[in-house]
Amino acid sequence: MAVTTDFLEQKLQIRSNHGIVDGKEKVTSRTYGDVKADATDTDIYDVAEIIAGLQQPVMEEVIKQEVSLIIPV
Repeated sequence: MAVTTDFLEQKLQIRSNHGIVDGKEKVTSRTYGDVKADATDTDIYDVAEIIAGLQQPVMEEVIKQEVSLIIPV
């Protein structure tokens, strides 16, 4: 069956490392929505660095989440 995709949204997720807490590595993530569809990967990473610069924990990863609807043709 042939299918096509329809772009719905794009999100930015930043994972931060808080170090060792109670003997375990503590990693948290925060997701930001409403990322423009035409934003490049470089743009998204640059924004993530700016946001991470305002936070205390160290940024560990930047994840781009793309959501699309899969439609049969």
